[in-house]
Amino acid sequence: MNYQQFIEEVERRVKEKIKGNETITVYIQTAVKNNGKERKGITVSEKGIHISPTIYLEEYFQQFQEGKPIEKIVEKILQLYEEVKCSHPCEESLLQNYEELKGKFACKLIHRGKNEKLLNDIPYVPWMDLAIVVFVLLEVSPYGTATVLVRKEHLEIWGLTEAQLFDEAKKNTPILLPYQFCPMRKLLREICPYAVDEGEEEEESLYVLSNKLRSFGAASMLYEGILEKVGQKLGENYYILPSSIHEVIVVPESKSPVKQDLEEMVREINETQVEEEEVLSDRVYYFSRKENRLFL
Repeated sequence: MNYQQFIEEVERRVKEKIKGNETITVYIQTAVKNNGKERKGITVSEKGIHISPTIYLEEYFQQFQEGKPIEKIVEKILQLYEEVKCSHPCEESLLQNYEELKGKFACKLIHRGKNEKLLNDIPYVPWMDLAIVVFVLLEVSPYGTATVLVRKEHLEIWGLTEAQLFDEAKKNTPILLPYQFCPMRKLLREICPYAVDEGEEEEESLYVLSNKLRSFGAASMLYEGILEKVGQKLGENYYILPSSIHEVIVVPESKSPVKQDLEEMVREINETQVEEEEVLSDRVYYFSRKENRLFL
């Protein structure tokens, strides 16, 4: 069974499970994500719950290929739906309530060139080779974050200018998503305690800059004074490797190869290790402490 057949079979079986319940509709949805990446997921829509979660199926297909019965997969999908379904007011009402939303605006970074079509429909500010865009952080849960990307049509509903939108988001983002800067070795220990030898005494050469949720954390580069603080911490100039939309890697200049070699490494990692929709850029940035600015 190939992936498309798997999707169709999951849809058929989920529909069988809820057969007779006229309040629920099941359908397959294709979403265009960051960098134009298309993902297919199953949406279970229930009357009275107007913001319905889409459950993407790639991970479940991998489990199926590893031998997990499709019946168990369908049960898990329905269980997950029950756990994460939202009971927020409908999107129309939600998006008209600007006063409730304005404290939830936050910034994220995406690649400008790879998102030209998307950027026609959303407010953005150019930054380096990237674009600063705004999303509404609706919810943070153990299952991840629920977000809505702000579009130009939303500004018309709110009677808001782009400048006002970005002022709110710039103010909110460091509060909603506080930055985290730490040695990569420390981060690896948190993720997998046995991945790094505790006895290693080598001087740090790689650092990670993100936010404490580690979601859309590359935008922490935008926080006021943060690049200067990193330079003070390192005591020297440094390179920034945009490893994904969720974090960047900082390399002190004294411990770094030449910029061309860094960019070749970033391109290779983006092509082989990073999900297409999470790629930020193939370029490497350089921060000069003397000029207190970032260079492309």
